[in-house]
Amino acid sequence: MGWQDPQLLAQALASARQRIGSVVDGKYRVADVIGVGGMGVVYEAKHLYLDRIVALKVLHPRYEDAHDAAKRFLREAQTLGRIGHRAIVQVLDGGFLDGTTPYLVMERLVGENLAERLRRRRALRVEPAVIVLREMLKGLAAAHAKGIVHCDLKPENVFLIDKTIAPGSVKLLDFGIARMVKGEREHEGELRAYGTAEYMSPEQITGGTIDPRTDLYGVGAVVYEALTGGAAFAPKAGVKSTVFMRILREVPPRVVGLREPVPDELADLVERLLAKSADVRPQSAQDAIFAVDEMQIVAPTSLPSIRVATKR
Repeated sequence: MGWQDPQLLAQALASARQRIGSVVDGKYRVADVIGVGGMGVVYEAKHLYLDRIVALKVLHPRYEDAHDAAKRFLREAQTLGRIGHRAIVQVLDGGFLDGTTPYLVMERLVGENLAERLRRRRALRVEPAVIVLREMLKGLAAAHAKGIVHCDLKPENVFLIDKTIAPGSVKLLDFGIARMVKGEREHEGELRAYGTAEYMSPEQITGGTIDPRTDLYGVGAVVYEALTGGAAFAPKAGVKSTVFMRILREVPPRVVGLREPVPDELADLVERLLAKSADVRPQSAQDAIFAVDEMQIVAPTSLPSIRVATKR
């Protein structure tokens, strides 16, 4: 759930600011509010003993008594701690406020998310878009190697820590609804309740099998928007319920770059990533990385070698 109502957002921010100046768990002094999301409030804080600036994410007060929300929040901390890759935001610590409200401590990122970048520039040029694509895939390859599927890829969850997009400047955020890969069908409908409509795969909508190829669809949706300046499947007449039918039934227009022409091989890859059937998509994040590298759109000397985190 986001903050569509400006009045509700203002109320949430006012409530969040009440924690400024307090000390969390005896070691983190809250300095400012970074943002208010659907489930949590993110603060800038300083570790009292290590003199380190961190991001402190606290479950929003409206969820403190919601068992399922708390479980999802804690799952994010456990998931991020398990992956350990430079393309994924790092979790440093975690715990409970007053023994009840969970919090987690992450590296403090300075920059903007991809959605904010696109609001300012409408679209990316081809080379920066390819770097974002490859960096997302690298982070996902590490997550998938640990059996973790993100399930909520969207521009808001892709963070850019530099004005100039380059290898190492992209971080994946928000693994709050991530899934362990077990190959089973989703019976609870939780992904439909907590995913983001415009970027959800057909199998998420229908309750099908969730596996790493689900994330590859999300990557395709993000890169499509980054290149064209618009979502592949936007609501018709502003009606959100139309998005699911469009994803299941329609084929998006071929990728045409808003700022410069898109090479055919890149447009072909985006189409494969957005395929209705997971069997048509690249079968792994590493397969997609190889396909990106074969295009030679980005100079190989600027691309570090593929490194996938393994179990410790």
